[in-house]
Amino acid sequence: MDLIKAATKIVLKAAHDGKLSRLKQYALELDELLGDGFPAIVGNTKDGDGRRVIHCGAAGGRVNVLKYLIEEMGVEIDVKDGKGETPLSWAAIEGRLAAVDYLLKMGANPEIPDDFNCNPLHHAAMKGHKDIIPLLLSKGINVDVTNEFGSPLQYAVTAGKQDTAKVLLDHGANPNLIFCDTFTPLHASIHSKSWRCAEQLLKGGADPNGGPDGIKPLPIAAEKGVVQIIKILVEAGADPNITDIHGLRPIEFAAMKSIRRGVEILFPVTSPIPSYVDWSINGIMKHATSEKFEFKMICLAKKNFVKAKSKGTSAFQRKKYWLAVYWYSKALTMKPGDAAVLSNRSLCYVYLNKGNLAFEDAALCLLERPDWPKAYYRAGVALKLLNRLDDAADAFSNGMKLDPENKELEDAFRLGTITFIARSNKAINVPH
Repeated sequence: MDLIKAATKIVLKAAHDGKLSRLKQYALELDELLGDGFPAIVGNTKDGDGRRVIHCGAAGGRVNVLKYLIEEMGVEIDVKDGKGETPLSWAAIEGRLAAVDYLLKMGANPEIPDDFNCNPLHHAAMKGHKDIIPLLLSKGINVDVTNEFGSPLQYAVTAGKQDTAKVLLDHGANPNLIFCDTFTPLHASIHSKSWRCAEQLLKGGADPNGGPDGIKPLPIAAEKGVVQIIKILVEAGADPNITDIHGLRPIEFAAMKSIRRGVEILFPVTSPIPSYVDWSINGIMKHATSEKFEFKMICLAKKNFVKAKSKGTSAFQRKKYWLAVYWYSKALTMKPGDAAVLSNRSLCYVYLNKGNLAFEDAALCLLERPDWPKAYYRAGVALKLLNRLDDAADAFSNGMKLDPENKELEDAFRLGTITFIARSNKAINVPH
């Protein structure tokens, strides 16, 4: 067994390093040990992550290895590894231009997603391999192909790859797509604090006031203190008088963070706020860091909590589950541990098929209100999503002890138990 592992490792490394003679030599030795036949060895030998010889050759950018495997040995060009990556994906991830070019010419499919729904274009964008992007797009794939977390442009900007963002924009990428019902690429550039990406996006037509109500770019840039982005947003026409859920304007965020340069940029374009006695740069800085202002924010917290929770519920009713998660999360920053909000956010995660996050919120909900039947129901639903059927049945059962008349819990318990028994019987092949 150790000989097989050693030979496997050598074969895969030889493919990655482009040492074709060494690859063939140790593939023959593996064949002698396993007796599967030489073609099967070079086609199917893989590591613990399911990466085969062809994946390693592609990751190393070894066109000589790829030519041998595809043209002489007939290895499948789009075979997936254990995480769903194709050879083309690996070439894109590692920035192997020649390998990408060869694989595309040989008919590799550039639209095959991996297990995380990322295709080679997402990978190239995220890694900043700008020269690979035109090659992939030349095959007619959608420049705005979008998965749960965004388009390739979103990936490039999140990673701070401004040159790659420009290439995508030059090829028609939409700078105003909203992902997770919440953020645009411009928002992503602010979170990654990449003013150069923000600049490219604005030049490419990004809306400086884009995004859902209450989640506009300028207040976020001011809150994060990204001065250069504040500047270019103002120059691009971002509304300096827009407020967030707290009723604060961008200039107030900058002042609260003691970002004087941000206040200086925003001051000439911001309308005076009546509650500020001294409407000057010094006066704003002093007021926004005063005890009086802090007390005002504390007093507003309860009202803003209700507002954020309401926005979350509204988004949920419109089936915008990520947007609902955003607002419920905002509410929890104002009132940490609120059981009702945790319960609601857990349900959002269920609809988003995020079992671990759903269970995490349900567990926190149970810690806050161990006597609440709905908390057990949320935990049971999350556990069922995670395929932990026996634990789910226990959660539903515990909820029923608190509320025996709860039909929702009773039905969930019965269905979960039946499913668990059916699967158990199938697993042990119980005769009927």
